[in-house]
Amino acid sequence: MKILFFIAFVVSLIIPSTLWAQNLALELDGETAIEIPNSDSLNPKNAITIEAWMNMSKPVGECLAKDWANSRDYIFPEIVQGGNGLRFVLWPGAKILDVPGLKPKEWQHVAGVWDGKEMRSYIDGKEMGKLDFGVKELAATDASLYIGVGDSQAWFCLGFIDEIRIWSVARTEAEINEFMMKILNGDEPDLNAHYTFDEGNADDNTKNGNDGDGGFGKPNYVDVSKDLDLQPLSVEPGDKLTTTWAWVKKTR
Repeated sequence: MKILFFIAFVVSLIIPSTLWAQNLALELDGETAIEIPNSDSLNPKNAITIEAWMNMSKPVGECLAKDWANSRDYIFPEIVQGGNGLRFVLWPGAKILDVPGLKPKEWQHVAGVWDGKEMRSYIDGKEMGKLDFGVKELAATDASLYIGVGDSQAWFCLGFIDEIRIWSVARTEAEINEFMMKILNGDEPDLNAHYTFDEGNADDNTKNGNDGDGGFGKPNYVDVSKDLDLQPLSVEPGDKLTTTWAWVKKTR
């Protein structure tokens, strides 16, 4: 009986933190951006996928970009067309794919994919457009990666961004849809950089150590759990034990 009571007591301590775990997002106030120093893992050459959740209120801005002072590798997501368009840019040659479908002040999942032959953009898991782009490999400069700005301080984003993923493979539409509502662990194959912001910082969750530090302004991390309900990757419907320990792992 004492053992059962002890187990119940431990579970009672675990479950509240499980159920109330926060999903933090980076707030972009139009003056704040995070700089991530360049590394080889931030420069996939043969294929790339960039994913993020975003909720933007400014009609323009480069929200994730390796694009600074004429050293240019990629930009995605970028907001264009009065806040309703999503832009994906790759170098060499400044190949630009613009698609419609953004909704200001709403959470949306976006993904930009290049497989060596064409660029594709997705919003909320749906392909919105594609563009032929056959090059041997992508440009790879020594530019830093910025979250919240690109090119210069004239291109700040305003809003919120969360669950940023940079892959060195071209993710399929099925893979994008399967995992966009999940919080990855950071050890998935070909995941080169991953930012959840749930620890109140811009540390990279992969082994590559592409941590964000410096940049512009003072980063602010906001609990968006009520508006963006993402679940740990290991959660399965009806599996309460898996759910509990997945959240414990994320909140320790």
